[in-house]
Amino acid sequence: MSVIFGVWNYCGTSQVGEALQNMYESIKTMPHESHSTDQLNQIGFGHVLTLNTPEAVWEQMPIYLEKQRLFFLAQGRIDNREFLISQLNLEVKGRYSDGLLMTEAYLRWGKKCVEHLRGDWSFAVFDEVENELFIARAPMGYTALYYLKNSEGFYFSSSLRSLVALKNSKNELNELNLIRWMALWDDNLSHGDTYFKNIHSLKPGHSLVVQDQTILLEEFWLPENIPLRHYKNKQDYADEMSELFNHAVQARLRSYHQPASMLSGGLDSSSVSYLAASLLAKSGQQLRTFSHIPFYRDEILRQKNKSYAILDESEFIEDVARASGKIQSVLLNSGHKSILQAMMEGMEICNAPSHGAANLYWILDIYSTVAEEGFGALLTGEGGNGSISFAGIDYLRPFKPINFIASPYKFLRTQVAKPIVLKYLNSFLNRTRPAVANLEKYVQSMFIKPEILEKYDVINDAKRAEKRIVRVVRNVREVKKVFLDLYTPRSTRGAQYGQYFGFEMRDPTADVDLMEFFFSIPNDVFFDKHYNNRMLIKRMMKDKIPDCVLYEKRKGLQSADIVYRVKAQADELRDAFQNVCKSPAANHYIETQNMLETFQAYLHQPYVEPYEMQRLLKALHFALFLQKNFD
Repeated sequence: MSVIFGVWNYCGTSQVGEALQNMYESIKTMPHESHSTDQLNQIGFGHVLTLNTPEAVWEQMPIYLEKQRLFFLAQGRIDNREFLISQLNLEVKGRYSDGLLMTEAYLRWGKKCVEHLRGDWSFAVFDEVENELFIARAPMGYTALYYLKNSEGFYFSSSLRSLVALKNSKNELNELNLIRWMALWDDNLSHGDTYFKNIHSLKPGHSLVVQDQTILLEEFWLPENIPLRHYKNKQDYADEMSELFNHAVQARLRSYHQPASMLSGGLDSSSVSYLAASLLAKSGQQLRTFSHIPFYRDEILRQKNKSYAILDESEFIEDVARASGKIQSVLLNSGHKSILQAMMEGMEICNAPSHGAANLYWILDIYSTVAEEGFGALLTGEGGNGSISFAGIDYLRPFKPINFIASPYKFLRTQVAKPIVLKYLNSFLNRTRPAVANLEKYVQSMFIKPEILEKYDVINDAKRAEKRIVRVVRNVREVKKVFLDLYTPRSTRGAQYGQYFGFEMRDPTADVDLMEFFFSIPNDVFFDKHYNNRMLIKRMMKDKIPDCVLYEKRKGLQSADIVYRVKAQADELRDAFQNVCKSPAANHYIETQNMLETFQAYLHQPYVEPYEMQRLLKALHFALFLQKNFD
C-alpha cells in the first residue's frame, strides 16, 4: 500500500524539505518501488509508491497542474475505473493510474468528487488560488490518514510513524484514549484520536480543510440516512446483495501481484474466499488461502467443554476448500512465534497497543508469510458482521401472524420476553455474567489504577452503559452504525499492516455500494419465519459454501490455545512483566505488580479461561507501549 505525506509550513519555505525528508526517513525501510517529493512554496508533498494494481506502474505523484494552480497527491485503489473513464470522457487506451483518475475526478467535480469514487483511497490537494488544503479519506476499506497541527505548521500522512518521527512533534500521551481502549468503556471508540495527544486520525468518510491555519472537518458519507427499500420477496434482497458482493470481490482481485485470502472457516471469510476462487478460476488461476489453527490441538480438546465456541476450525476450512475445488489452503499453527516478540512488532508497526494483543503472534505470522510468498493483496471478511452476515435484531421484528403460527415459542421468547428482560432485568443478570460479557466487571479486571478510573468516572459510567446500550438497540439503523464505528479501528490498523509488509489488505464485505445497500435492508429480511437469523448470507451462499459452515451457530475462539502457548513461553513473558514493573509510565496507570502476580498464579493453575489470559496479555501490551514511548 502506497503512503502519502505532506506539510504546510506557516513560517516559510526553508523547513519544508527538511520535514519531508524527516517523514520519509521514518518509513523508508517499508517495501516500496520508489518515492518522490515536491514543493510548492510553503507546501510540500511526498509519495511512497507500492505497486498495488497493474495501472500503478504509471503512477506519478505528486503532480502540479499549472493551468488550474492545483497541487495534487493521491494513493489507493479505484474500483469504478470504467465508470469514471466514461463519465470523464477520457481516452480508454490512456495510461490512467488510479491517482490520475482521482485527479481528473477532482477537476470535474471538485470536492464533490468524493461522492463518485469507489475503492480504498485517500488524497490531498492544495488550491493555490484559494490558499486552501483539502484532504479526504474513503468511507470504507483499509485506509489511514493522520494529521498534526502546531505553531509551525500542518502535517499529514497515511503512516502514523511519519508524524511520530517529526522533530517538532511533542508526542505527549493521550491519557483519555489510553483509558478508553484499555477499559473499552467509551460509547464511541472510533472518535479520531490516537495515543498521542497532538496527532489525530481523519475518520473514514470524512474530509478536512485547512485555511488560515484553521481546520474544518466534514462527514460526507452518511449511510444511515439511506431510505429503506421494500421488496415482496426476501430472496430479491439476497440476489441483489449477491450481485454487489460478486462485484466487490472481483474489483479487489485487480492486483499487480497475485492476490491471496484469509480463511478462518467462518461465514464471512469463507464466502469471500469461495467467490474469489471461483472468479480467479475463470482465468486459470488458483486461490491460496491462509488460516490460523491451534498448535496445542490435543491439549485444548482435553480442556473444559467449550460447546459455545469452536476451538479448532481446521475441518471447516478444509470443507470450504473442498467445496470450492479451486482453493489451496495453507494452515499455520504459528508454533515458532513468540507472543512477546509479536506484541513488540505489532506496537512498532502501528505505533499503538492492541486490544487483540493475544492474537498478534498468528496475525503477523500470516502477514509475513503472505509477504514472503510475494502476494500483492490479501482479501479478508472483517466487515461481514456489519454487512453480509448481519444477524438482525429479533425482538424488533414487526408482528406477523405467520411468524407466530410457524414458531409460537420463539415468538414469545424473542418478541415478548426478551424486551422485558432487557428493560427490567438486564442489570440483575449482569451481576452473574463473567467479566468478558459485562462492561463494569471488564473495567475492574483490566489492572487500571483506581485513581485513574476515578479521574474519568469510568466505573460509574460503565454502570450506566447498559441503559445506553438498551436504548441503542431499539433502533436497527443505529446498531448498523455501531458496526461501522467498530470497523474503523480495524481498517486503520489494516492499512498500517499493509504498508509495513508491502501488500494491500482488501475487504469486499466493506465495499461502499454493498454497505449502502445493506443500510437500506429492513430488519425482518435477516430472519426467516422460524426466527433463524443471518438469513441474508444463508440465502446468498446456499449451495456454495458447505452447510456445516453456513448453518453453524457457534463462533470460532481466536487463539484457543493461548494458555498453553503462554506457559511454554513463560520465562520470556515473565521477564517482560518484571520489566514493566520498573516503568514509571506504566506504573502511573497500571497495577503492574498485580499483573505480575496474576501471571504467576495463572502459570500454576491447571486451567485458565482463554479470555482471562487474553485480558492479561492486553494489559501487558499497554504497559509495554507506555514503557517504550513515555518513560
